[in-house]
Amino acid sequence: MRKLLITVSLLLVVGPAAATKMKAHVGYDQNVDLAAIKTFDYRDTLATSVVDKAPPVHEMMKLLIIKKLQDGGMKRDKENPDVLVTYHTDEDQAMKMNVTLYSYSYSAGWWWSPLWGSGMDVSTWSRGTLIVDIWNPKTEELVWRGAVVGVVPEDPSPAKAQKTIEKALNLMGKEFQKMRKNQQKR
Repeated sequence: MRKLLITVSLLLVVGPAAATKMKAHVGYDQNVDLAAIKTFDYRDTLATSVVDKAPPVHEMMKLLIIKKLQDGGMKRDKENPDVLVTYHTDEDQAMKMNVTLYSYSYSAGWWWSPLWGSGMDVSTWSRGTLIVDIWNPKTEELVWRGAVVGVVPEDPSPAKAQKTIEKALNLMGKEFQKMRKNQQKR
């Protein structure tokens, strides 16, 4: 079996201010000629998609992935594709605690308190991950994986969700095209 060199380290989002700073983390099997991949087909992975939670977002994500690959010069072939493509999502809660050593805690009176001299501020936010996998349909081996971690808005509108998904896919698409071009140069 080919050795798959995937190093996908997730970007730790340290606060809501980091929401605009998405970064794509990608890896691929260096034994596969990415430049030779000309056709693809999309396959659903229902267990790790948003099809149950948000069917319209699932359809949007699927269509945006297909469009991104076609815009990159690949053709969709449902009968005999070179690769299959799918996505996975995950959402978890991230938390940041700020502990200060010197803050004042005045309660009902001016007496000494065990809280005097310390303070804590806790903030939480949702952190979403989008992963796109490309694999060989004949061997079922992973060929390429891209991941983007970003902050999920509290109440995203369809336009905001589409913009966020497009941004994430554009970041991954740039990395995919860069890898294909680097292989063509060799």
